[in-house]
Amino acid sequence: MHVSVQLLGGFTVLVNGAPITANRWGRRQAAALVKLLALAPDGRVHRDRVVDALWPEVPMDVALPRLHKAAHYARTVLGDRDAVVLKGEVIALFPDAQLEVDATTFELGADDALGAEPVSPERCAQALKLAGELLPDDLSEPWLEEPRERLRLRVMRLLRCAGRWEDLLAMDPANEEAHVELLREAVVAGDRASGLRQYARMERVLEAELGLAPGPEAVVLRDRLLAVDPPSRQVAVEPRIPGRTDLVERDVELAELAAAADAAVEEGRGVVALVSGEAGAGKSALVRAFLDGLSPAIRVAVGGCDDLLAPRSLGPFRDMAENDPELASALAGDRADSVLPALLRIFSERPSVVVVEDIHWADDATLDAIRFLARRFPGIPAVLLLTFRETGVDAGHPLRQLLGSLAGALVQRVTLPPLSVEAVRRLGAATPEDAVEIHRVTQGNPFFVTEVLTGGGAGVPHTVRDAVLARVGKLPAPARALVERLSVIPTRTERRLAESLADPDVLLEVERSGIVIGTDTTVAFRHELARQAIESALTAGERIQANKAVVDVLLGRPEVEPSRLVHHAERAGRIDVILEYGPGAALEAARLGAHRQAAGVLDVVLRHRELLDSRTAAELFTRRAYSLYVVNRFEAASESAESGVVAAQGDAVLQAEALLVLARVAMFAPGPMRARQAADQAVEILEPLGDDARLAAALIEVARAHSNLATVGIVAEPSRRAESAAERALNLSQRLDRPDLEAQANCYLGDARLARGDLGGDADLRRAISLAGSDSRIETLVRCYVNAAGGAYRSGRLDEAEKYVAGGLRAAADGEFFAGQYRLRLTLAAVQASRGKWDRAIADLRELLDAPGEPGVMETLARSLLARLLARRGDQEAGAVLAVALADRAVADDSFVATRLAVAQAELGWLDGSWGSLTDELRLTLATAESAGHRSVLGELCAYLGRAGIDVPEPVDAPGPWAATLAGRWHEAAAAWAELGERYEQAVVLATAPDRAARAQGLSLLRDLGAVATTVAV
Repeated sequence: MHVSVQLLGGFTVLVNGAPITANRWGRRQAAALVKLLALAPDGRVHRDRVVDALWPEVPMDVALPRLHKAAHYARTVLGDRDAVVLKGEVIALFPDAQLEVDATTFELGADDALGAEPVSPERCAQALKLAGELLPDDLSEPWLEEPRERLRLRVMRLLRCAGRWEDLLAMDPANEEAHVELLREAVVAGDRASGLRQYARMERVLEAELGLAPGPEAVVLRDRLLAVDPPSRQVAVEPRIPGRTDLVERDVELAELAAAADAAVEEGRGVVALVSGEAGAGKSALVRAFLDGLSPAIRVAVGGCDDLLAPRSLGPFRDMAENDPELASALAGDRADSVLPALLRIFSERPSVVVVEDIHWADDATLDAIRFLARRFPGIPAVLLLTFRETGVDAGHPLRQLLGSLAGALVQRVTLPPLSVEAVRRLGAATPEDAVEIHRVTQGNPFFVTEVLTGGGAGVPHTVRDAVLARVGKLPAPARALVERLSVIPTRTERRLAESLADPDVLLEVERSGIVIGTDTTVAFRHELARQAIESALTAGERIQANKAVVDVLLGRPEVEPSRLVHHAERAGRIDVILEYGPGAALEAARLGAHRQAAGVLDVVLRHRELLDSRTAAELFTRRAYSLYVVNRFEAASESAESGVVAAQGDAVLQAEALLVLARVAMFAPGPMRARQAADQAVEILEPLGDDARLAAALIEVARAHSNLATVGIVAEPSRRAESAAERALNLSQRLDRPDLEAQANCYLGDARLARGDLGGDADLRRAISLAGSDSRIETLVRCYVNAAGGAYRSGRLDEAEKYVAGGLRAAADGEFFAGQYRLRLTLAAVQASRGKWDRAIADLRELLDAPGEPGVMETLARSLLARLLARRGDQEAGAVLAVALADRAVADDSFVATRLAVAQAELGWLDGSWGSLTDELRLTLATAESAGHRSVLGELCAYLGRAGIDVPEPVDAPGPWAATLAGRWHEAAAAWAELGERYEQAVVLATAPDRAARAQGLSLLRDLGAVATTVAV
């Protein structure tokens, strides 16, 4: 027997080709039963799930007879006694027949098309022919929401793959990618009017739907339409010139890069090309060969990163600017927010290839620039080509985070493999046997191979170091001495500096040897591996003397980059130079956003703390603390800030500055209570000084420390202290005309107002975001989004919360403020948990916990939430997850954090039955939480202790639904939880209610959530 069920576009069952249309179904529940079974894998569903879906508010003893009756009517209509079979606790649709369901056929076809490598637009278009609206006559059925959403998402993915952007917008009007692609089509077609209409449409929809402005790629495309009249001003680009190269076994990789360049020029669709390989794999040689084949009409800009203690901020772009006045002018800006748009404008004026080599050595400012450009290059006719080493870049390296953000069809990855034996033979091995031996020793590393072949001599050196040193050993003594001095200078150096280290004739001799290569202005080793090999062979004394010689030359020049000077001074033991130039090098790095490098330089300077006066030490400790805070190293930042506070004693302003940074850092480690102490102390110092700007900043930190930033639950912690501090800060910042401070004050004022139920706080948060857009620091804007997302979540506006999270993550994508990104993602996980989307919440939390960095308090909050979700499902891993958080005394000693952990312990103890009495530790936690005013988390803790059978006094002022929950007003509590969007607490309240129907409803909700352990506990 063949049975076909049609659910897309309507409901029809065909049994051996004979249709049974919808009008044959006199009993609605009989038809619903068949539809439900048809949507299940193999047409089989557990009895309890059927009951929960079709009779959710009916007790099981009443629902079962209804189920049997519906099955009977379904068999009657279908004309087969085995059409619906109840066996044990499983119900099956036509278990012995060949069952075909159009919705399942579509899903399988969609998955095949979307899972193909590569994804084919044609296959996606074919799969779309199978699509249709799922049961359009049953739009109000709750049990259809999940499958309907599942099918909708597949249709949207297929439309995206097929490039049917207007159809995608019909389903999702705020889909930014679809808007951008339509805008790009207008740019490529030269249709300015149509493109600007499309941008206006996008701008209108995004503002109405998400409260957001178009993203950077759309802005770039719009600017191209505004700046260029395509018919008359397009730059003509000659065909690519086929490059001639002596490279072997790199034709495929060259062709991939050439195709990327052709697409960028011809289609106006930029590409990010990632060229990776081990040291010596030939990345630079490949890039040179690629550039040699480009048309002269293409702008080419090349720069490299330096292996310095603190690499030059934006070093590669400074290299590019040496021969490009326009780029030099762009880099003259004081701040990254002016420099980066200027770079983008220059590269978008005509087809360009921008090369940044060795980004594994990049400073933070360069990584931010790459991140900024990479997000926008798809909108301009340009290639951003990045080279890097795969080896030596661990999971915590900032490059890993950058690479993880570079994904999509417009990212081209080129990995250089080792050479084959045949390639070694072609490069010059004397015999096939020699080729095999050389390949065995070198493992096909191109640089090692060429060093062996160039060096000659008997036998094959066992390492690159041996091969390089063998060549150096053949040089005359003066040439060898110069090579050794040059080896302490990473990457490249100016020719005039090299000439200052020896007689010019000696430099020429070294160049002729091939060990170094030169241009008119620079000198460099043929490969960084060669330089490192020579430097590693120097004795400690030789390295110190070589670096001293470099320092002396650099000091004799009228202009010197402090970062280079500090690098060599540190290795030469020139403490005087470190102390003189180090603070300036760190300040320059921080100014351009290279906070990791700024902290590194200040580490070196502060090793000599005893040589610094107290004022300088306090300033440097404070600056170091802020830089460490920005890059998510909270414990080290906290220690540095505390040192700054101590060093600043006697200088009120400096001490207040150190306390402000400490308050900001301490919110994440050791916790909110230390942040409150530091912020209050700063206000106390500043009050009598008349410094309104610093006082406003201190009041903002008070509001932040009393805010809900460390609240992971859905019930807000009201705080009059936060609101009054924010109001006062707002008045001061408005009087000072300081929009940056005004944004932050509005941010925490909005949070405080929402926490006490005043929805006008959302307007404050929206204004904060608007004002923060003018602040050059990404941190300010992201912090505003963090609070807006949290405020929306804790006021039950979950859709708004997700929109704010999306906006915040997009804002954070242009720079490094991982604390803000982490907090936004934690809020999103909490939203998913409240919605009942536990699979996604658990996956997101695991990903957060696996991320590199030091999230401090946020990791503890993430662990507590993950442990509770796992425990509700009966997962034995829950205890181990929570144990890690409990063991972290660095943050667990904070009273707010300790109470949050106690709530998690209480829920786990309730669910596994291990808690039965009030311990001394619990009494202390309860007392501390009450004295500190942690009302929300205290109410939650008391509720879970009560569920575990431990009697504790109820707090008199528990906020939100906790008041009704603790008082036993179950009907009011369930309604309040439902209004907030917190499905689990609603379910627990109902499942423990005295009303039988309510208990049945609660159990049904818990089963839907997958809360197996909770179902048993209630």
